[in-house]
Amino acid sequence: MNPFDEELKRALQRVDPPAGFADRVLARTARAERKNHASASKWTWFFGMGGLRWAAACALCVLLAASGAIYEHDLQQRRRGEAAKEQLMLALRITGSKLQIAEQSLQELDSAGQPRR
Repeated sequence: MNPFDEELKRALQRVDPPAGFADRVLARTARAERKNHASASKWTWFFGMGGLRWAAACALCVLLAASGAIYEHDLQQRRRGEAAKEQLMLALRITGSKLQIAEQSLQELDSAGQPRR
């Protein structure tokens, strides 16, 4: 057997635990369980009784309400913009018709032979 195998055999051979080891491990485990139980009881009402589901449902409702409000606001903005566009188009049509009337009047004056000012 080579030296590595011998060293590995020595490292892996069974060693009996010191006296009282099992009692210390059990005592430490009991303390940890009591500590976990005490800290868990603070959150049991929230996680254990469906509180997380209620919180998620409430968050979803708030999100839906906010997105609906944002959508409605955007829709109103779009309607106002379309109304402003219609008003502008009407003003341009009126202005164009008034300019045509003025141009016709000028052409009539020119054809009548009167000098322009």
